[in-house]
Amino acid sequence: MEHRQLQSSRMYKKKKPQKHKLFVKMVLVILWGLFLLLNTWTENLEQLLELQSLGFKWVSTPDFKSFFYFYDLTLVHPDYLKVKLGHFIGFAIMDVLLFKLLRSHKYSIGISIIFAFLTEFLQLFFGRDGRLYDLIIDSLGVLTVFFILKKLKL
Repeated sequence: MEHRQLQSSRMYKKKKPQKHKLFVKMVLVILWGLFLLLNTWTENLEQLLELQSLGFKWVSTPDFKSFFYFYDLTLVHPDYLKVKLGHFIGFAIMDVLLFKLLRSHKYSIGISIIFAFLTEFLQLFFGRDGRLYDLIIDSLGVLTVFFILKKLKL
């Protein structure tokens, strides 16, 4: 009888840290997602980066065609390389966090790319330039994580 109680208490001790780790992973995904959304919602990325100032503007009738513009890749932002690298790294991190939580490449990639689309689409409603090329850059960050983790056999 004591043996069963000992085994039961060991199993309980093993499950408790796993729940804690799961909770921490979920919180990290949520916080990172909110960070990405905050960057989506802020009206002026320059003010956020340089002055740490947030501003929000709602556009009830956005120009949906602008999502498909490609000619302005280098014109939208003076530090466009830094910003595009931020897209790449931001969604690469999101995919790593989701993979650590879900342990499934299929789901982490799918959720990351859907979230990337959502952030780009929402930018149109917040007076920002949501673009298909940004979605492509976000997706390349996600897929790079996939290939690195596959190479590492994770």
